[in-house]
Amino acid sequence: MDGRNSGDALPQERWNDIPADMLGLVLRVIPCAADRARVRSVCRSWRAAAAIQRPPPPLPVLVFSRFSFASLSRLSPAMAFTKPRRFFFHKDVTIRWVGSFDEWLVGTKPSRECKDADSHCFLLNLMSRKKIQLPRPCALHFFDYFCKTLPIVNTSGWVDIIIHDREYSMCFRKVVLSASPASDSMCIVAAISSRTLALWHPGMRSWCVCRSFGIDGSADIAFYQGRIYMAMVSTYFPHILSILFFQLEEVNGRVMVSYVEQCVTETLPPVEGCVVNEFYIVEWRGKLLLIVMYAEHVWLDTEKIGIYALDFSTNPHSLTEINNLDGDCLFISLRSSKSFPACQYDGAKGDFVYFVSGYWQHATSVHHSFDVLVYNVRDATTTRLSVSAPEDNSGPFTNNLLWLFPPR
Repeated sequence: MDGRNSGDALPQERWNDIPADMLGLVLRVIPCAADRARVRSVCRSWRAAAAIQRPPPPLPVLVFSRFSFASLSRLSPAMAFTKPRRFFFHKDVTIRWVGSFDEWLVGTKPSRECKDADSHCFLLNLMSRKKIQLPRPCALHFFDYFCKTLPIVNTSGWVDIIIHDREYSMCFRKVVLSASPASDSMCIVAAISSRTLALWHPGMRSWCVCRSFGIDGSADIAFYQGRIYMAMVSTYFPHILSILFFQLEEVNGRVMVSYVEQCVTETLPPVEGCVVNEFYIVEWRGKLLLIVMYAEHVWLDTEKIGIYALDFSTNPHSLTEINNLDGDCLFISLRSSKSFPACQYDGAKGDFVYFVSGYWQHATSVHHSFDVLVYNVRDATTTRLSVSAPEDNSGPFTNNLLWLFPPR
């Protein structure tokens, strides 16, 4: 029998003729980013039709070191990942992922000449493979040196703002972006290093370096309403929280800091027998949230998780604990954090926080895995899900794990 009439196969032209709106309906019920990519790769007409559709964003993607990633295929307390896949952008396995925005990754490479410093920093689009080189985090400058000092309002400290620093070396721990590099908005890149906040936007030949002894090495940062907010818990007084905000301005084509204020100084709610183990700051529905993880000792199992919203109606600002996320979810890692609208998906469970941490790594001679901690905000219960790592990942690879949030 002729295979063309048997029903076992359809001519390629019939697949090409599927209406774009029908393809949009298909994409709406495929939450997995990897599966959506497969749909777009079927043919040119499907790729063009998918580009004009507006389905809900795909579920987040977990990016490993050594250029591997796994797509989230189900959003629930028992979340599921696709099998880790490789993407080949570069053979250099020393690259670290330190941030993300939409489909963009932020990567750094360690310096061979300067210990504890990065030699390169770049933006990489996971979909188009476009690469944007940023100024070197470790560099020398001989001209146009500029420095000014700003007081940190409500403290006795100060910040030195330096352009074209004569010599600087930074090892970026986390990098955040104000907008996508592909958008019409001005994309500002903010990077945190030891006692340093570094700023850049397109057109700048070097980082604007903001140094202060008041910046703690474990600080977390986030863009919020055009400012950079920085949360810190003192090493010596781990129950004391402070939050700074940095007001930005553009001067002669360079982004700079024009004002710094400590807007929160508050004693965190005590948890008997516990210390602050980790903390994160993230925007959610127009609010700025602080997530605090308590444990008996550093690197031990989490005993309590507190989620607090900043109250901007008080001066200084205060914290209010919340016990629901209005059906949304939070995805948290050392390198990237973001809220996600679970309500857009049929059957998806909201009011959960998904944590990835380097503290919860397991290694054997056979395989490597790590735990995703799932926290139910409404009843304050936690569960752990073990996730297998790619076979070629070894060592403390979870320090490079981050969430990626592709928009389509």
